[in-house]
Amino acid sequence: MKNYYRINNIVGFFLFGIATLVYWLTMEPTVSFWDCGEFIAASDKIQVGHQPGAPLFLMIGKLFSLFALGDTTKIAYWVNFSSVLFSGATIMFLYWTITAMASKLYSEEKTKLESLGVIAAGIVGALAYTFSDTFWFSAVESEVYALSTLFTAMVFWSILKWEKSMDNRWLVFISFLVGLSIGAHLLSLLTIPAIVLVYYFKKTKKVTWFGTLKAFAIACLIVGIVQIVIVQYLVLMAAKFDLFFVNTLGFSFGYGALAFIFILIGAVSYGIYYSIQHRKYNLNLSLLCFAFVIFGFSSYFVILIRANAKPSINLSNPDNPFSLYSYLGRTNYGDTPLLYGKTFDAKQTDYKETGTEYRKGLSKYEESGKSFKVNYDKNILFPRTYSSKPGHIDFYQQWMGLGKDQAPTMADNLSFFSSYQVGFMYMRYFLWNFVGRQNDIQGNGNLEEGNWLSGIKPLDAIRLGSQTKLPPSIQDNKGHNVLYGLPFLLGMAGLIFLYRKNKPATLVIATLFFFTGLAIVLYLNQDPLQPRERDYAYVGSFYAFCIFIGFGVLAIKELLSRFAPAKMSLIVAALTGLLLAPTLMAVQNWDDHDRSTKTTARDWAKNYLNSCAPNAILFTNADNDTYPLWYAQEVEGIRTDVRVICIQFLSDGDFINQLKRQQNKSAALPITMPAAKYQQGVRDYIPYIDYGFTDSVELKDLFTVLTSDEKADKAQMNDGSFENFLPTKKLKMTIDAVQLVKTNTIKAADKDKVAAQMEWLVDKNYIGKADLAMYDILAHNNWERPIYFATSVSSDTYIGLEKYLYLEGYAYRLLPLKTDPKAERDESQVTNTEVMYDNVMRKMDYSGFKSTKYLDIESRRIGETTWTFHNNLATNLILAGKNAQALAVMKKSANELPLEIRSIQDTINRYNSIRLFYDLKDIKQASLMAKETLSFLDLELEYIASLEPEQQRRRLREIQIGLSILNGLDELTQANQQPELNKAIKSKFSNYESIFTRSIG
Repeated sequence: MKNYYRINNIVGFFLFGIATLVYWLTMEPTVSFWDCGEFIAASDKIQVGHQPGAPLFLMIGKLFSLFALGDTTKIAYWVNFSSVLFSGATIMFLYWTITAMASKLYSEEKTKLESLGVIAAGIVGALAYTFSDTFWFSAVESEVYALSTLFTAMVFWSILKWEKSMDNRWLVFISFLVGLSIGAHLLSLLTIPAIVLVYYFKKTKKVTWFGTLKAFAIACLIVGIVQIVIVQYLVLMAAKFDLFFVNTLGFSFGYGALAFIFILIGAVSYGIYYSIQHRKYNLNLSLLCFAFVIFGFSSYFVILIRANAKPSINLSNPDNPFSLYSYLGRTNYGDTPLLYGKTFDAKQTDYKETGTEYRKGLSKYEESGKSFKVNYDKNILFPRTYSSKPGHIDFYQQWMGLGKDQAPTMADNLSFFSSYQVGFMYMRYFLWNFVGRQNDIQGNGNLEEGNWLSGIKPLDAIRLGSQTKLPPSIQDNKGHNVLYGLPFLLGMAGLIFLYRKNKPATLVIATLFFFTGLAIVLYLNQDPLQPRERDYAYVGSFYAFCIFIGFGVLAIKELLSRFAPAKMSLIVAALTGLLLAPTLMAVQNWDDHDRSTKTTARDWAKNYLNSCAPNAILFTNADNDTYPLWYAQEVEGIRTDVRVICIQFLSDGDFINQLKRQQNKSAALPITMPAAKYQQGVRDYIPYIDYGFTDSVELKDLFTVLTSDEKADKAQMNDGSFENFLPTKKLKMTIDAVQLVKTNTIKAADKDKVAAQMEWLVDKNYIGKADLAMYDILAHNNWERPIYFATSVSSDTYIGLEKYLYLEGYAYRLLPLKTDPKAERDESQVTNTEVMYDNVMRKMDYSGFKSTKYLDIESRRIGETTWTFHNNLATNLILAGKNAQALAVMKKSANELPLEIRSIQDTINRYNSIRLFYDLKDIKQASLMAKETLSFLDLELEYIASLEPEQQRRRLREIQIGLSILNGLDELTQANQQPELNKAIKSKFSNYESIFTRSIG
């Protein structure tokens, strides 16, 4: 076909335009949840984000942020748009990859129909990836995965260009791309095995299995060299040089690392010169590739430079080679055993010293401690059941059917690997993309939440246990995407077709699929109860499968050509491929990927900050409680007087140093400890040793002891060293009511409500540096700055102060008020009512809940939390005799918060709201919500009733909640004289109570 290459290029750019348009139309206009807030804030001001960093992404993000032209509210929009362009370009390179591979099935002079078939295959495969669930999710927000996948696509496309031209400049270009990609994400490294196989198949005249395995082994070695030697050990060598130059030769920091860099440059340069002079071509090529990998990797100088500038976000402070080495090694995330390690029930036996760790001192590097390898009494090959974190042991035992004291065998270990890590944490995601998705609720192993679903009732009934209509929690969820397995079948047809036509090409794609999918499963060795779905980690393998989907068009064409003319076969095959994959996927996936009107993350962050009084200190924990707030402050300048402290980072001495400095409008925090008291290796672990105290100890006095360097204030440890220790778990703070009034913590009229002292218990056997920093702030703040705690965190975040926390919006304020020691206390029900009412009615903006076309699970979680807080506020207003204000709160909830019920658990909130509306005599609103709740519960309980008794027992809590809510609605509607509604509710309650009593007792 004449002009094939021109047409092929034009179609590639056309697909780039289509994909870019799709992603732009569905792009989130502002910040979204998880890491995006941190990435946008770090990009805007070139700051240092979490390990291992993404300097190239930050630099590109900064470039795009400039298009906001000074409008800070548009910075997130433009950084998000960079992901749109990266993703559109990925689709373009995927198309060219498919057409390049498909072209190899035909001669160089392809016929017109052959050329059109190749183009059709490329279009279908590329568009299938365009509308795939996982890739689309990352394409419309500021995450590294769009840029990372683009590098993967470019690298794989480049090796095909090399294969055709045999021009080794492509190999150098690939090396540069790999080096650059390290500055975004390490995903593209996993294309190296496929690249090596392409090289082997092209260079070898006689391909053998032994040769293939040898090439595969070399590929794995290259991956290891890049990931370990280049990414980590080169930095470690620079650190060792710097240690020698600083501590031995007396130079300033950095000179040794600089000397190492010059030596490395000189060695590589000489090696290249030598290879040219002696005509050693392979050595020359290897050194050039090595040089360009390092050249691309040099983006990490940005991290080092910006860490030394001490920006507001400077996580881990990698301002020297040693800290940069730890930063790149993700030391904050701990070690995960891969080939040999402990089981979850193993006990520590001893430990072995493995090295010395260093920190940057005033003029020299100082020893910060030793690194150790802990030995355990129970170890196993290929350990997959290793985590002893809270809740994980129970999960392991439940998943594998083990007894409470039963240890896992190798068979159990492999069973967990295959069923959970491969089956649930990979295949489920794969099937989401190409078979269908049940709903967008995060799953933790149960069949009804976040699972895959085909839409073929008999097939789904085998897994779900019912052929009745699915309940609203599944059917009405916008994440309910039914693909009938058609894209999967098309991909399998393409796989079989390509295997028959070109086995080496099939092996190359399969290698890419394996290394970007199952190999990651092997490497991550994920423990249970992940905080979010992890499908984004495997986006590269879904990319590889879409290549097979493209070949599915050629498979259909070949099959049809046996019965129909070639032209008609091509037309039907192309249309069939378009309908079976991209069209169906676009129709099903659009509604839950359209974030074009979603602003809930930004609105929530603003509301969260506005819950706090001026100059507040807010303790948060984890990504979603911190990063959106950082974005709001650092990018849009919202409430920068509030100091947001993520407790996860508070165990880092460098993070504590940041808190002692002015940041935006927030003054330095009242931390009295000098840096020497909490630097790396000092007071990382402070054990509890019972010192015989019976009364509570004043926090200031305890803090003095905990930070004392006197030997008399320390205890001797097992290794002979003397360390600080926690002598009591009973703590207190004496309260000066006059100071509380003076600092506007309370009103003068409320002085009699103030407790003489705050007393609390430490509910653990040790404290760490984070606790020490919090004690310092509490002891020396003197109530000058209001102190708040996040609401959506685990109870240990509150360090025992729960009974002194009062809700003022989205955050709990620490108030030293009198409490009843005998009364049970639920923090979410205890409000600082007057302040919270003012915050809710005047400062809270919930418009994002109504304007968005799709509420993701995090937005719905916030919506439900808000309903809970409002219900409790209204309840407390009623108890205070302020019914008018209570009704105003409830009307604001009904008018501005999401009304949709998503799960049986949600009906608890709705029931409480119904009760409050009835109490406040808004009968119309109460009855309307009661009818909606009845309708939802009827369909949900009908579905559960259709299941087998054993499956019903697994959902016992949902049954109990549903029946309890129906019973409560029965009483409410009867008491408020709603006879028709009451009759319907009573009938449903009696019916389901009878059904479940018969089936499960």
